[in-house]
Parts: sequence; structure tokens; C-alpha cells
Amino acid sequence: MDEPDKAVSKEHIHTIYKWRDFVRKAANVIVTHKFVQDNVKDFIYIKDEIKEKFYVKDILKEGKGMSEQNTTYRLISEMMKGKVPSDIYACLNNDIANTYKETKKDLYAGKASLRSYKNTIPIPFSAKAIANLRWNDADKQFCFSLFGIPFAVALGADRSNNKVIIERCLDNDSPYKICSSKLQIDDRKNRKKKMFLLLCVSFPQEEVKLQEGKTLLASLSMDVPIQAQIGKETINIGTKEEYLHRRTQIQAALRRVQTNAKFNVGGKGRKRKLQPIEHFQKAEKNYVDTKAHEYSRRLVDLAIKHECGTIVLCDHKNLSEEIKGDEFLLRNWSYHGLVEKIRYKCNRYGISLSTETTEEAADTAADTEEISIL
Repeated sequence: MDEPDKAVSKEHIHTIYKWRDFVRKAANVIVTHKFVQDNVKDFIYIKDEIKEKFYVKDILKEGKGMSEQNTTYRLISEMMKGKVPSDIYACLNNDIANTYKETKKDLYAGKASLRSYKNTIPIPFSAKAIANLRWNDADKQFCFSLFGIPFAVALGADRSNNKVIIERCLDNDSPYKICSSKLQIDDRKNRKKKMFLLLCVSFPQEEVKLQEGKTLLASLSMDVPIQAQIGKETINIGTKEEYLHRRTQIQAALRRVQTNAKFNVGGKGRKRKLQPIEHFQKAEKNYVDTKAHEYSRRLVDLAIKHECGTIVLCDHKNLSEEIKGDEFLLRNWSYHGLVEKIRYKCNRYGISLSTETTEEAADTAADTEEISIL
């Protein structure tokens, strides 16, 4: 909080906490009403004439400004009007509605449950809510105002180069633009209370020289994460031993601390006893993410080096089926995450990514200049 007066700063913090409570309540109301709107026909205790009027989407649009999206907006605006800035609950309604649409398929397939929101929910707001964003050279930090409340951003070590990104957003000629963002409060027990600015920035694709007709064929293997062949030269991106050595070490350490957890000092109860287990679970997740980023980065760099406009993953679906039958591979190989990271990096540089069988890839290669990764 960029406010020297402690009394005023305390009042601002109280206001933000109040906003978060309203956001949590409104988020649960929105997701509940979305679910009810989809399933009201199954409510046997509601009269048919009410049910029919409520369920038919054309009738919802009869009123001025009424639509399926607008029903929940008008509902939460009645709850929050005058208590929370309208920009916040407008962004909240869009976020929760979009999240519900994305998860609805899994919800009805039994793969997910209806979401419930807790105090960890961040406060959303649009880009126009951030006012007077500037660099304070004296304090070496960015300052801005959010709905009249002054904030300062401490970047810390800034290993992600966030200072440069924000500076580009401040440049009117730069393609970097601030989008709808969020403010999150971390007030978990036994921790110092902190606020985090979850700043969303849109940036253009990085321009690299690519040839549209050039194709890079890639195959994910159970022995090697990615195996590459350029002309007569074979290139392995990662090895089975390199990937599994560290991961199986972490898993062995995790099993040891699980066995010995009953001997840990309680003090703070269950949470204190399970701290070592959570440490190694997080370490394994971080290791897998790091390796997937490394392998996908090397593959995309290879495509950029040889100016390939397309990357084709061969037999990816067949490999997924093979892994399902092997418990060890299913537990240790994270191919889905690897493919998603390859797709993300391809989008960043404007490289097309597709999946084909070996036969289809061979047909593609016959018509294009090819770097073959077999």
C-alpha cells in the first residue's frame, strides 16, 4: 500500500478485504445460477409454467438488455451496487461465466464437480481501472492507483524481467498492452499477509524467419523424450536416463518421508507433520515442468534454426494409448504436458503444430522440404 498515513492505509486494506468477500459471495451465486439455468427442467417441485418461462432462452431476451449472460450480471449488481466498483463485478461475471462454459462438458461427464470459490479468489478488474502507472525512481518500484487506492509494486529479484515488460506497456508505441488483471490477497495462517498483482499483458508474436513450405517431423518416444534426425545426423532431445534419474530419486525420497511422517513433531497438527511430504510433491512437479519446458524449447529452437514453418508430431495419439497400458510410464512420463508446452511455444513464434501418423507424415514430407525427426 503506497500510503504513508497508517490509519488511511488500514482503511484501504479493510476496503479491499470487503471487496474480496463480496467477490467470493458473488462468484458462488453466479456459478450456482448458471447450473440452475441449465438444469431447471429437472426441478420437479417447480411449476411447469414457471419452469418453461425460465428455461426458454428466447423469453430471457424479451426484457430490455436481458440475455443469459445478463441475468447473473443483474443479480450480482443488485448485491454489490454501491459497495464494490461496477468494473469489478462486470469482470467477475465474465470470468465466472467463461470458466463455467469451459468446464461444463467435464461437469456433466462426471470428470469435475461444480466449482466453489473460497477467500483465495482474486479480485478482477479491467485495464482501464489501473490509473497513473509510473516508475518511482527514488523507491525503485512501480506505483499506480486502483479505484483511487494507491499501490506500489515490489518486484524483488525480478528473475522474470517484469520491469522490462511493464516499461514496454508504458510505451505508447509498443505493442505490449495491459489487459484485464487481478489482485490477490494471501492471508493464510502463519504467513505474513501479502497482496499480489496478477498483471495480464498481451504481446505480439516474436518475429522469426520461417519458410512456410518447410516441415519438421517430430516423434515422442518412450526411450527418448524427443528423437531427432537431420539428414543423416540423429539428435536426441533428452534421454530416458537423464529424465527418470532425478524424478525417481524424488519419488524415493517422498516414499521415505511418507513412511516416517508419523514420527514427525506435531506442534501445529496435521499441517506440520505433512510439510516434508508437500515439499517433495512440489519438487517433483517443478522438476517435470522444468524438463518439459527444456525439451519443448530445444525442439522449437531447432525448428527456428532451420526456418521450419510447421512442426508435425508423428504417432502422438498411438503413444498415448501405449502409455495407458503401462503403469510405470503412465506415472513417470508427462507427455500431455510436453505437447501443451510445445504448442504454446509454437504459437509464440507463429509455427504451425499438427499431429499425424507416420504414414501421413511421410506423405507430407514428399511434398515439402523436410527436416526429419524420426
